[in-house]
Amino acid sequence: MDILNLLHLPLSTVAFYAIPFLIALTVIVFIHELGHYLVARWCGVDVESFSIGFGREIFGWHDRNGTRWKIAWIPLGGYVKFRGDANAASFPSGEAMEQARLDPGNFHGKPVWQRAAVVAAGPIVNFL
Repeated sequence: MDILNLLHLPLSTVAFYAIPFLIALTVIVFIHELGHYLVARWCGVDVESFSIGFGREIFGWHDRNGTRWKIAWIPLGGYVKFRGDANAASFPSGEAMEQARLDPGNFHGKPVWQRAAVVAAGPIVNFL
């Protein structure tokens, strides 16, 4: 058997492993991000968006709290974006730092223990 035959895998073999992997990853990411979301809401942080996947949105909806729930094209992760974040990595926007103490729903204006709880919630939920 030469190397070219090893590299030429049938599409059914790739799908046999790739599709279950992406499904399992999506479930794990959803549970992880749900941990962040639930603790953030419990701490009074406003959540702007909850995304499974990255890139352009395939479809989404708004809940009664104003959170945009969405499914995106690249199913290799996800994120929860809080009020005051400049991006999905929770980097604070310039204006957020100035207004954080005045805005009760701003993530960056919360006490350190609440921010730590929100950040730790994802891995803790995955561990449980």
